Amino acid sequence: MQLFGERLRIIRKKHKQTQGEMADVLGVTTRTIANWESGDRAPTIETLSEIARLYSVSTDYLLGKEEEDISDDDIKFAVFGDPDVTDAQYEEIKLFARFIRERDKK
Repeated sequence: MQLFGERLRIIRKKHKQTQGEMADVLGVTTRTIANWESGDRAPTIETLSEIARLYSVSTDYLLGKEEEDISDDDIKFAVFGDPDVTDAQYEEIKLFARFIRERDKK
């Protein structure tokens, strides 16, 4: 369930929630969220479905059976840790990515 924990952490951070805030939303303890994220424990099927519903992802995505479409905000979050970056910053990252791709073709 390690992949589930990684994906849960991504979802939580994407929604700018602490473990405590996510725990409140899901009606569990902060320790439970920490255990899920570390892979020490797994949620029930019912809770897994509730997480998927509340955070608008599929259970297959949570379990690592499918990839989610990657949005511009996802890329901004991955690069900057926050989707709130300027368009100019984002364009610069895309130019750099193109440069790296072309450089590595040679």
